[in-house]
Order: sequence, then structure tokens, then C-alpha cells
Amino acid sequence: MKTALRYALMPAVFAGMALGLTGPAQAEFPDGPIELVCTTSPGSGAAQWCQLVAEHLKQPDFLGVPINVTFKSGGSNNEPSVYVQSKPADCQTLMHMSGSFTGYFNLPHFTYGYKDFTLIARMEQHIYAVAVHADTPFMTYEDLIAYAKANPDKLSMGSNKIGSIHHRHQELLHKTAGIDILFVPYKGTGAVVKDVVGKHLDVGFAQPGKWMPHMKAGTVRVLLLLNEERLDHPMFKDVRVPSELGLDYDIPHQFQGFMLKKGAPPECIAKTQAALEKVFSSDMYKDYLAKQPHVNPAFEGDLDDLDAEFSQGLEDTRVLMIKLEILKE
Repeated sequence: MKTALRYALMPAVFAGMALGLTGPAQAEFPDGPIELVCTTSPGSGAAQWCQLVAEHLKQPDFLGVPINVTFKSGGSNNEPSVYVQSKPADCQTLMHMSGSFTGYFNLPHFTYGYKDFTLIARMEQHIYAVAVHADTPFMTYEDLIAYAKANPDKLSMGSNKIGSIHHRHQELLHKTAGIDILFVPYKGTGAVVKDVVGKHLDVGFAQPGKWMPHMKAGTVRVLLLLNEERLDHPMFKDVRVPSELGLDYDIPHQFQGFMLKKGAPPECIAKTQAALEKVFSSDMYKDYLAKQPHVNPAFEGDLDDLDAEFSQGLEDTRVLMIKLEILKE
């Protein structure tokens, strides 16, 4: 009886469609301002990058609507993930994310997990460097290792939030070197650099581009570049990498990209991805890359590839965090 009733109603449905009685048409994306949630604090390198991307996206030949940047980074980025999940899954709320989320999503206090989001783009990878104030006696990284071995937990080193890729990299570096240095979490690398320059922090972990002005001023000394090979840059060509000191480990590299709340329509995902790829290919973005020696362009927009890569990273990071005693089994 239910089947017969369904087919009996079909002519009426088609008639309604012909007369335009199917309800209001769905608005085409984007139909208003977009909120770009930047998961860091203002003044950080990532914050500047979020502003740069937003400046592009608002242009008429990109998305052509106002892009409002909101900064949220509390709870090792649990705050922005909860905030985005409170919004409709309609692409009008775009969340900046990074490789650090492979660690954040493993933290026990997180309300939502990776399954609640769709990773839509990876845009770039970053290199970091370890530096100290120029007034310290540490002329090389070996000097720092020797002091740390003789004085366990007397030095403090700052980097990004608990569970971040910076935190994991810092602990992995110290474990490989056989030293104990206190971890000091920050909301962004801008504050790390500021505190090293102000002599409030012994050792800092930040992007080479963040250290460069202070290198020029003679206030900081970069001891180690956290990469597989040296940078081809006049200010960093003599800065050694871990393998040159016999510190062999798989270097975890930070990346930046964007996520959406799971369930966003494929059409608006595709349109957002196209706009982001256009940003990546723009002259302004190329100029930005030329001024940032620590940034490697690495655009990826294939949803399946991104999902497979991030899912594997999530699993591998959990194992590493347990090994480094950041997490308990």
C-alpha cells in the first residue's frame, strides 16, 4: 500500500516542480561573509599567514566576499575546533589548521576528533630553527648539549602548545641528544622569539624568518636548523642541521592548510579549494614565499590523498607521543 501511494503521488510532485512549487532555491556559495578561524594568537607567523590568505580570498576573482579573521587557540586548539563545530556545515566557516593537529586530536581533553572535520587543502610546509640570545655562552649546539647534560632541567626551551608538532619535535630532539630541557608552551612562535630577545627564555624554537631581524640586530644566535639539509640562504648557509651533529631522527615537518566541518556540500568545498589554489598561485603569494626562507610550497587538494596522509599521521603521532611520554597508553 505504501509503494502504491508513493507512485500515485509522483505526478503531483512533478507538477509542483513544473509550477515552481518546490520551495525557495538554495543560495549559491558564498552568500555572505566567511569567517576564517585562525588557530593561533595574533602576531604569530601563522596569524600573518591567515591574514594574507584572507586578503586574497576577499578579492572579486577569488571568493569575492568579506573574509573575517577570528583568532582562537585555547586548550591546545580544542577551543577553535569546538567553535567551528557549533557552526553550520556550509563552508561559511573555514578553519586554519596545521600538522600540529595530528597531535592535538590525540589529546584526551579534545571534544571533537578528526572524523568531525574534512581536510580540504594543505598549502605549505615549514622549517624551524633553535636559537638563543647572543649574550649566552652557547656558541654552538654542542655547547648547549654539554651544559644541559651537566645541568639537567636547568634550561628552558619554548615552542608552541602542548601536543603541537613543535612540542613533539623539541622532545624528540632532546631525547635523541640525551638531554633534559624544560618545555615551556606558548600560543605562537612570535612570543617565543620575543622572550628569547628579552632574555626571559633560555632557548627558543621558531621559524628562521622570525629569527632573521634579530640575527641582523645581533641579539640572537641560531644554533641549529631543524631540517634534513641546510638552507640556501645567506643568513643560514652556515647553520648546521641535526644529522651533521650525529643527531639522526625522522624530522617532523609542520604544514599549514584548512579544514571544514564535516558534511559541507561538495560544491562549496570545490569552490573553496579552487580559491585557495588560486591564492597559492598568485603573484602576491609567490612574493611572500620569496621572503620566507623557512616556507616550502606544498599545495595538495585531493581529498582522498589528504585524508589518507593525515589519518596515518594521526596514528603515527599517537605512537610517538606515548614514546615521548606526552601521552599515556
